[in-house]
Amino acid sequence: MKFQLSHFAALSMVMLGAILLPVWAQNPIEASPEEYRVYEAVFGLMDPIPKEDLHVTVFSVTLNSKCGEDAYPNPLANGCTFLWMKPDTANSVKQLLRGEWADLENATWADFEMENAASVHLHEPISTPWKHKLIGPGDDPSKDWESPDPTIFLSRVGFNQKRTQAVVYVLIFSYVDQVATTGDYFLFRKDKTGQWKPSGRVTYFTKDKE
Repeated sequence: MKFQLSHFAALSMVMLGAILLPVWAQNPIEASPEEYRVYEAVFGLMDPIPKEDLHVTVFSVTLNSKCGEDAYPNPLANGCTFLWMKPDTANSVKQLLRGEWADLENATWADFEMENAASVHLHEPISTPWKHKLIGPGDDPSKDWESPDPTIFLSRVGFNQKRTQAVVYVLIFSYVDQVATTGDYFLFRKDKTGQWKPSGRVTYFTKDKE
């Protein structure tokens, strides 16, 4: 699949007018503390980027499963979500993942679908292995952050009923030479110490730098 998004377009999307900001500010739903623990675990699995003094922006609004204007302020592929790109559906992506992860529980995927029906705001503190900044619609980045190396978009996290299994999708727009733009699903299991440990990874989308 061919998908192209220029650096300028990505930054323009991040800095879209603040007309919808009051709506976001009134949204009482937030990602749970357990989701932030999964985010921190997944950041530790990111492929290394061959650049010193890396500047990473993390989009402060989670991805959602909508299309068109309803998806605002998320990036779109073929007019719809990156979670399952047309002609894919939530069910076809579930089957793709089940083909790789036989232990993916139905409850985990059902929760993932439900949680990603709408976006929520993310907030600090978020622990990452590199220098990062949360940035969202209406933000005016400082000079040091006008040209990030990658921008990371996170889904909500889906959990099983016991909260011992988790699935999350991570979309990375790369502006670094020889580093691809990717969308990956990650599966985690909680160990006996309460730490989230990787259990699987599926690269759903990739676009090499031209």
